[in-house]
Amino acid sequence: MLPNVAALEQAFKRCSDCMLHDDYLPLLEQLIEGELTEEHVNYLCEKCLSKKHIWEIRFEHLRVLLLNPMTKQFDLKAFFEQRTKAARRLSMKLFYIRGYAMYATEAELVPLMEKFCVSLEKNHDYIDYNDILSVAGLSYLVDTYGYDCFHKAYRKAQEEATKISPLLLGGFTLDDRLRQVNLISIEESARRTSEFLAEIKKNR
Repeated sequence: MLPNVAALEQAFKRCSDCMLHDDYLPLLEQLIEGELTEEHVNYLCEKCLSKKHIWEIRFEHLRVLLLNPMTKQFDLKAFFEQRTKAARRLSMKLFYIRGYAMYATEAELVPLMEKFCVSLEKNHDYIDYNDILSVAGLSYLVDTYGYDCFHKAYRKAQEEATKISPLLLGGFTLDDRLRQVNLISIEESARRTSEFLAEIKKNR
């Protein structure tokens, strides 16, 4: 039996503004596999909207909505569309697009993806690009839907990624369960960061 909203709220109180409590994470994992109710969905949407918590916490609740196949039974089209337009972080914008794609037609997605491609040209945050180019990002949309607008965005993301220092890009990715996977050791990450900062200092 899935935890009810009251139990979720009680466990969530143990979380800080920037970190989820170890007792809370397993409850979210249960929601991914279980039969969601409207109360569960409303709760998850509310947490996605929270301005009090950092984007990583909001993403953990969005992750449930993206992975649970029952999400499609609830009318979240307007919610995902609104969040797509409102999200500041580029990777979060993409994952809201992934949610919107469950309900939208290809024609409805085209203008969103055109704007997304423009945003790619303006934003070269390596954290965003690691997520966007992961198997859970644009690759998922291309493989699942095959729409031309997704193919174009994927090619654009690959092109723009070449403008990011290789010392920053590729240190981690997201797997098909939307979990971060580190591709290099902590020591290697620290070495790359130091080298990147040294390059910046040298080129000033």
